[in-house]
Amino acid sequence: MKEVSMLRRTMIAMMLAWWGATASLAAVRQEAVRVPVGEELVLTGTLHLPAGRTAAPAVVLYPGSQGSRHLPGLAAHLAASGIAALDLNKRGIDGSGGTWRDETIERQAGDALAALRFLRARPEVDARRVGIVGHSQGGWVAQLAAARSPEVAYIVLLAGPAQTVLEQMLADERHHLAGWGVPPQEVDKRVELFAEMLGAALTNPAVCGPEPQHYLCGLYRYDPAEALAGIRVPVLALFGERDPMTPPAENVARLRAALAHLGEGRLKTHVFPAANHIFWASETGLRDEYPRLERVYVPGFLDMIATWILAVPPGGSR
Repeated sequence: MKEVSMLRRTMIAMMLAWWGATASLAAVRQEAVRVPVGEELVLTGTLHLPAGRTAAPAVVLYPGSQGSRHLPGLAAHLAASGIAALDLNKRGIDGSGGTWRDETIERQAGDALAALRFLRARPEVDARRVGIVGHSQGGWVAQLAAARSPEVAYIVLLAGPAQTVLEQMLADERHHLAGWGVPPQEVDKRVELFAEMLGAALTNPAVCGPEPQHYLCGLYRYDPAEALAGIRVPVLALFGERDPMTPPAENVARLRAALAHLGEGRLKTHVFPAANHIFWASETGLRDEYPRLERVYVPGFLDMIATWILAVPPGGSR
């Protein structure tokens, strides 16, 4: 009888979990949108809305470098939690005008702010509770956008660096070489050579002249220090323990120092154990293991983002 009772409880729990997941998905409405940037450029995106809710908090989801796409499932989870989420397509992606190949952090911050203003004008959204979520390079974009505009109520940095672009690239190279078993002295030599080659290429007028030939031309000199100093809104910064691209050891301390002016409780940082750059559970975090990983976020990742956003007061207590 005890076994039958346990089986019955298990079946009921499974049915309730299925019903809850189905109800959450049914409560989300998706809409293809077009976001004007200036007078001539339009960016595309998908707006995920909590069905039947008005005055919802909202976020612009800004992806990482090059032609990166959004973190799968994040927008749907936020919408199911009561937060409107705009998956914004970068320039040149999925029908967006322009191209990401000549991108700069400054220009991308302008694009993110255009999307934020688009959200603030939506009738389903509380204009006082709209923020930006940036993944990887998108973290620099979110930081600069928040420093530029009082309309940004908060930002969420997902593996968003506090390092400069060049420091981040060299750290990534160093961590990968070390992770692949290269001896420490050899790692130093290779990173030094990589830095020299990179500097020579990106200061070459034939590569980064009036018509840039590489997407890094407009990026590699970027330093987020000034933007971080200008942030006045709450910040959530999440990192993966095994992320070689935005290693927490190099970034958490710097972020805390740069945002010390925010005061108590307005900066939350968290490092997820065993997580890689995309917040999947990993063994090494190195890029060559990605194809064999289960594409599932580490426990608590999605819920922490939603819970924190819902707790931010209107205007981010600016």
